Amino acid sequence: MFKSANKKIIEFFKLWWAKDAPEDEITPRQANAIQKTSYIISKKEFEKSCTPPYVAVAAQLGTDKQQVFEAAVFYLCVIAANEPKYKKAILHVLDSYAEEHKKFPSRAEYINNMKIKFKIEDTNL
Repeated sequence: MFKSANKKIIEFFKLWWAKDAPEDEITPRQANAIQKTSYIISKKEFEKSCTPPYVAVAAQLGTDKQQVFEAAVFYLCVIAANEPKYKKAILHVLDSYAEEHKKFPSRAEYINNMKIKFKIEDTNL
């Protein structure tokens, strides 16, 4: 009697705690596809998968506050002087800003002075 009652209790709790495994699990084919995708992403060059460090600083060029603008130009020039791979892009950003914002001659002058100070003016670009 106890044996059959014990069996029924165990069956009841198995039904109660049973997990819907087929809905929660993925198939081997899906797992294989996820692994392949992850492998391909891991092999991408670091440069192509991340935003260059100067982009966030360059966004600050559009501020109305002169101190923030000067700090942004300063840090862009520091990055260009220390990282040759970003030099051409940073010079393009600074030159484009100076060209588009001719109504602020003091800002264009500051950009030119900082390029001279950090010796990043390159006519071969």
